[in-house]
Amino acid sequence: MKVLFVYKFLTVGGVETVLRARLDALPAHGIDGHAWFFRDLGGKSVFRGCEERIRVGSPAQLAAGLAGSGYDLVTTFDSPELFTDLSLPAGLPVVVECHSPYVENLGYLGDLRSPPVVEIWVPTDFQRGVVAARCRVPLPIEVLPNPIRQAFLDPVRPFPAPPPRPVVAWVGRMDELKNWRGFLELGRELLARRFTGELWMAGKPVEPGVAGEIRRLASEQGILPRLRWFRELPHEHLPAWIDAVRDSGGVVVSTSRGDTFGMTVAEAMARQCAVAAPAMGPFPEFVTDGETGLLLTPDKPADAAKRLLELLADGPRRARLGANARALIEERYTPEVSAKALVARLRALAATSA
Repeated sequence: MKVLFVYKFLTVGGVETVLRARLDALPAHGIDGHAWFFRDLGGKSVFRGCEERIRVGSPAQLAAGLAGSGYDLVTTFDSPELFTDLSLPAGLPVVVECHSPYVENLGYLGDLRSPPVVEIWVPTDFQRGVVAARCRVPLPIEVLPNPIRQAFLDPVRPFPAPPPRPVVAWVGRMDELKNWRGFLELGRELLARRFTGELWMAGKPVEPGVAGEIRRLASEQGILPRLRWFRELPHEHLPAWIDAVRDSGGVVVSTSRGDTFGMTVAEAMARQCAVAAPAMGPFPEFVTDGETGLLLTPDKPADAAKRLLELLADGPRRARLGANARALIEERYTPEVSAKALVARLRALAATSA
């Protein structure tokens, strides 16, 4: 079976991470997986080692590539160009994978038609509700667990030279929805309560001027001397980066205002690091407050800082949360668990369309 996954942008983000894990896992199940992106925005490092299975090209180039390609099925991640900008080969089944947390980008769901769309896949129950509210055609909506890459599930070993002070870390796409400014506000509240550690951020700006704004806001809030920004952190170095945070006695936090899964939080959990995430959206599906992490009230940095400082002061509690988090990820989100669910759907759809 030959499958093509299509996405607009090749960046360093959650969709690319999911696709890399799929491309790694599917061959063991006899499935030949490939990925096509319409624009390269600096994410090729995610696919280092399997470059021969990814392509970057326009919708017109994709249309030409599909003709006689032998693909049995195409899935598209929130890329309506697949329907609006090209003619698909007759009889080629299409699955829509809705992973976008940006509500303004989901208008296309109301225009989906069957055929060619045979099914919609989402990563969480939360996202299933979001999609169902926007679809006009009653298409099946299936929840497929996101895979965490094996690099994050490798054995946890002590980091060789951990930072000497606790680190509170944030990682993600640096835009309004992921709310990097909220992390700076949290940092201000932590330092106001005599936090003695460091603040780490990892992520690339998606808009011009962000670098200057980070420096200005961090200076205004008095956190610049404690802030380290890992602007060009390669994705393959992220597991070790999280290990350093964990062994510093630190925690990985999310200040996101919108997610469909929460990949960076799940990856930190896989590395047995204590995490804190907003008590909203998909996070409560895998972060249980006080068991696998902390759930924080959104947009209340003072309350969040207080709870984080309590956690930072309690090593045994951090270790327990980290161990529980790792166990949950191993149960639900390994590449093999995710691949089995994906393969089951692919084969079911292939049997239906045969």
